[in-house]
Amino acid sequence: MTKISLQPMIVLRCHLKSSSGSLFSLPVGIPFCVLNIQHNPFKRGFFCNDESIRYPIKDDTISYQLLGGVMIPFALILICGECLSVYLSRIKKQSSAMSYLTCVYKAVGSYLFGAAANQSLTDITKYSIGRLRPYFLAVCKPAWDRINCKSGGYIQNYTCNGDKFLIDEARLSFFSGHSSFSMYCMLFLVLYIQARMRSEWARLLRPTIQFFLIATALYVGLSRVSDYKHHWSDVLAGLLEGGIVAVLTVFCVSGFFKQPVAPEVTQEEEEASHTSLQDNPSNGNHYGSTN
Repeated sequence: MTKISLQPMIVLRCHLKSSSGSLFSLPVGIPFCVLNIQHNPFKRGFFCNDESIRYPIKDDTISYQLLGGVMIPFALILICGECLSVYLSRIKKQSSAMSYLTCVYKAVGSYLFGAAANQSLTDITKYSIGRLRPYFLAVCKPAWDRINCKSGGYIQNYTCNGDKFLIDEARLSFFSGHSSFSMYCMLFLVLYIQARMRSEWARLLRPTIQFFLIATALYVGLSRVSDYKHHWSDVLAGLLEGGIVAVLTVFCVSGFFKQPVAPEVTQEEEEASHTSLQDNPSNGNHYGSTN
């Protein structure tokens, strides 16, 4: 009886230990929220002969709304994947609501933690550097009559006649938020599939899905160059940053590739377990049998 009563305590302790890391998703997203509310990037100047910031304004191929909507299906995929993983695991007969809740909480919590960290790092860089987008002059509409371009020097003091919000947005080129977020999401799912789809029937299906996921992330990044929203170096840096955050999140936070371990049992619980076993009399075993 004593051994059975200790089991819920062990399961609860394992649940709290495994899921506590995802509670930091909200704090790491604070820089992202604060910087976007203030919306005050670094004011950088330009050279009059800089052709890289003279492109026209163009609509987004991949809108912010479409990119943000990726989080919803990703969360559903993780939830379904973790529920299926618990159902098909070795502890199938012992799986309970707590097991499903713990796995889903760890997977979704890790994903949200990495997404928040990725966005915070992206915006810290954007607002600190203030690199001008390729269409900057189109929205700035500087007063050229007040600017001396004959010297060919760096113009620091100038006045923009365009919309202030659009001008501030045009100062957030480095690095690409679309590229970093899309690469984070896609590479996170690639690694998740690598950890969960280990069956023989998925030997070709797994790399095929992973290929299209990475190709999608690259397409999103390249579209930012053709839309004149970013320079190629902004996109490259965004892809690298998003990939690094995804790898660190999967291997250092999620634990997808860790082998399952048995629940920890304290010395008191072990002694109580032995005591309960000793209380049960042996009914004539081969050591103490009476013939």
